[in-house]
Amino acid sequence: MKFIRLKSKNDKYFDETMKIYKCSFPIFEQRVLKDQDEVFERNNYHADIICEEDTLVGLLFYWKYDFKGSEFVYIEHLAISPELRGKNYGSKILTEFCKDNPNTILEIDEPIDEVSIKRLKFYSNLGFKLQQFNHIHPPYRKGFDGHSLKIMSFDRDLLDEEYNKFNEFLKYTVMKYSEVK
Repeated sequence: MKFIRLKSKNDKYFDETMKIYKCSFPIFEQRVLKDQDEVFERNNYHADIICEEDTLVGLLFYWKYDFKGSEFVYIEHLAISPELRGKNYGSKILTEFCKDNPNTILEIDEPIDEVSIKRLKFYSNLGFKLQQFNHIHPPYRKGFDGHSLKIMSFDRDLLDEEYNKFNEFLKYTVMKYSEVK
C-alpha cells in the first residue's frame, strides 16, 4: 500500500477520490468543492489517498496540530472504495498510520444502532479508546445543524485539556474551510 498526498483538485486521483468521499459520508459531513480546494493550501492538512499498485483503495484526510510540544493528528475522513470494503483495507491503513501517529483522534457516530456499534468495535479492535466527552461537530454546509459524535483516541484516554485543544482546533481551524465559517 502506498500513501499519496493530494495537493490540488488537479491531481491525478482527485475526481475518483471525490466519488468515494461523496458516497461514503452524509452531505452535512462533506465540504463543498470550493472549500476542499481552499483547504489544500494548509500545510497541516493532508488529503492522502491509498493505492495498491494502480488501484485507488481509499482516502484518509487528516490534520496535524501541536499541543504543548506534542504532535496530535485528527482524522477528519477515512473511507474505502465501495468495491473494496470488507477486505481489511481500513484496518491495514489505520494500523500503518497509527504507528507513525500515536496521538490520533477521530470521531464516530454515537453507538446506538447496529452500524454505529459495529464501527465502534472496528476502531476499538485497532486500539482506539472511546472517550466520554460531550462533543458536537459543527456542520460543513449551510442549512444543517451540528451533530453529536463520540471522540476516540488511539491507545489512551485524552486529558480534558487535550480534548479542549482538539475541540478548539476543530472549530477555529478545520471548520474555517466550510460553508459555515
